[in-house]
Amino acid sequence: MTRFKLCSAVCAANLGRDAGGGRPRVRAVDGDDKEARRQAILDAAERLFAERNELANVADVAEAAGLAKGTVYLYFQTKEEMYLALHLRHEEMFFTALIERLQGEAPFRFEDIHALARRHMIDDPTHMALGACCIGFAPNAVPAEAAANFQSRLVGWLLTAGAELERHLPRLAPGEGVRLLKHSYALMIGLHSLRHERSDSDLRCPVLPGLGTYQQEASLALIRYWAHVAGIPDSTVEAMSRATGLPEFNRDTTPPQP
Repeated sequence: MTRFKLCSAVCAANLGRDAGGGRPRVRAVDGDDKEARRQAILDAAERLFAERNELANVADVAEAAGLAKGTVYLYFQTKEEMYLALHLRHEEMFFTALIERLQGEAPFRFEDIHALARRHMIDDPTHMALGACCIGFAPNAVPAEAAANFQSRLVGWLLTAGAELERHLPRLAPGEGVRLLKHSYALMIGLHSLRHERSDSDLRCPVLPGLGTYQQEASLALIRYWAHVAGIPDSTVEAMSRATGLPEFNRDTTPPQP
């Protein structure tokens, strides 16, 4: 081997290793590999967000994913773009399950969407917290193309799910299905901000006595809102209110025996 070829081989070997640990870097060569690597980056970002309850920087996410920082920048230009993509993944999981249920043959009940909201949003440790962070992003923190993609896909899911809700719930006028979904999300994320644990000295969000957990209060808010707008039967409202575990719905109201 000539000196030129030997030097080229050494350089290629060095370039094929991560800067941090000397591990061989597997280059993503096709669409499936690139998507798998993109999802691995989002998985790492989600783990760090769950641990820290705040956005991790690109370097930390790269380390958690076992990648070079420059590799992450091939997929996401900013940490905000990366976390918006993670939030979009959360929303896709919820809407995919919801639309599949709405387009099924079985009658749709409020209990169905309530169970999906609990599983994908209310009980998920990162969904609402990350959504609140994304709402607060600075206008130029996310590249315009990524922001437009987020908006386009979210609007598509909302329109599809909203139309299906109107088909199942005749009480809803055209366009009210989307409004019902948007207002339901606003209830959940607003209550998350109010019930989020803060310092006792933080006067912006005082902790009021007598309130339940976020999961309890969000469930109750959805039950009451849907009862008013969608016409949930009183028996269902009563049973689901008791199921929240809030003490005011589980007191024994039987009059005492003489």
